[in-house]
Amino acid sequence: MGQFKVWYLQDDIRQYEFYLEKCLKKTPYHFTEYLLAEEEAEEEPGLIFLYEENGEFALMPNVIRKVNRLPYMKELTKNFWDMITPYEYGGIISNSSDFAVKRKLIEHMDHYCNSRHIVVQFVRVNPYLSEFPDIYRQNGYQLIHSCRQVYVDLRQTEEQIVKGYRSNVRRNIKRAEREGLRFEIGDKNSENIEIFQNMYEKAMELLEARRFLYFNERYFQKLLACNCSRLGLVLDGTGKVVAAGIMLLGQEIVYYHLGCFDRQSAMQRPMNYLIHSMILWSKKEGYGICHLGGGSRNLMQFKGGYSNTRIDYYTASKICDGDTYTELCRIWREQFPEFEDKEYFPMYRYNEDVGMEKDNPFVCGGVAEEQ
Repeated sequence: MGQFKVWYLQDDIRQYEFYLEKCLKKTPYHFTEYLLAEEEAEEEPGLIFLYEENGEFALMPNVIRKVNRLPYMKELTKNFWDMITPYEYGGIISNSSDFAVKRKLIEHMDHYCNSRHIVVQFVRVNPYLSEFPDIYRQNGYQLIHSCRQVYVDLRQTEEQIVKGYRSNVRRNIKRAEREGLRFEIGDKNSENIEIFQNMYEKAMELLEARRFLYFNERYFQKLLACNCSRLGLVLDGTGKVVAAGIMLLGQEIVYYHLGCFDRQSAMQRPMNYLIHSMILWSKKEGYGICHLGGGSRNLMQFKGGYSNTRIDYYTASKICDGDTYTELCRIWREQFPEFEDKEYFPMYRYNEDVGMEKDNPFVCGGVAEEQ
């Protein structure tokens, strides 16, 4: 007989780390430090789901968000929640390659959601956990092929990697080098954190970034305190930081997580130089893949300049309570009829920043726009 467990990460960190240590595949998005930082971003608790049978187990962290906290849902007479994977990628990890234990975890999670007024589930499936799209599909989730994300194969020689760049990217890197730009892995001290945050906030203000990608200041500080994070800096000839990016280090993969540059230094091409430098740093450190990810059309065009290799990225969603979901969407449409043709899940969270209090400065998750 198998055993299903659910607990808040903060309530028993040691138990989570006991199981995490035994997992075959780990990503930085599953590391304890990152999940604790994510709790600060979501301002909601992280919940751990575990199924164990005959020495095999499957494990998955999630974030539970209270729907009633939305400013246009405060009149609800009952409490409802939805469940998502922590930003940016999620998925099940296990000490076994057997699919059975993972399927049973999903089944038990479904029962849990149905009994706890959790209206929907939404999973951003880590593209390197390639077996999970089929598992979710077989268990009644709607699977969407979101995009094909960009990665760089670091098993190539440095010459082959650079040759794989688009010609304009190579020109921009040479220009940056002529301008005297240099790259370093920066200390994650308060001064550099403040430099990064101020630069990022200015970039996001110019891009008019939406709130669902935002991080609060506490998340940002905890993110850079994680052992798995690195802060890459590009400095000009005077020692001023003109671009910066955060990498998350996995077992074989480096994930490009956040990035920004100083618009006043744009003609020096610091963002091109930053990505190039982080790719080569990752290779020198012995990693096999540098994952640049996806994004908007402009971002994909920018990232695609560094590699023609792609990996499929899926999201999985499931409506656990159809009647309640329909009612929540009806309430939302009454407030925002001008957006009802938008494609978004869950629909009732589209434009959720309207009326939300912003007590803390925010920065946005993603990367700066293409230069």
